[in-house]
Amino acid sequence: MRFLAHVLPDGSIRPVDKGRTHRYVGRDIWVSIHEQPTVGLRTLDSNRWYWGVVLRAICDETGNDPESVHWGLKREAVRVGVLEPEYITIGDQLIEAEPTTVTDSETFSRYVGWVVDWARTKLDVHIEDV
Repeated sequence: MRFLAHVLPDGSIRPVDKGRTHRYVGRDIWVSIHEQPTVGLRTLDSNRWYWGVVLRAICDETGNDPESVHWGLKREAVRVGVLEPEYITIGDQLIEAEPTTVTDSETFSRYVGWVVDWARTKLDVHIEDV
């Protein structure tokens, strides 16, 4: 997972969007700090459109929550070859990483286009492009 955060004077780290870390509450995690976001990552506007328009339309149709839909679609996108699988190792365990979190804009755009097509063909949900 990658997210923008602020390092506070006491050394604690506060995510800009606290929702990004909600599912990790109470768990130990590894943190990697970078001075600035990597150039070429998906834009905030495309991310907002994906979560606020695309996933919202799918959730309105299915009654599922956005996080569950997001994870399910990422897994399906990996299965059908839209996204490359990403894994990390912790000790002797191989753990699924998040293939859309650190992706470049082109790959993210291709993925979101696939999600829009999937929603149209599988759910008959038509999502207007921006």
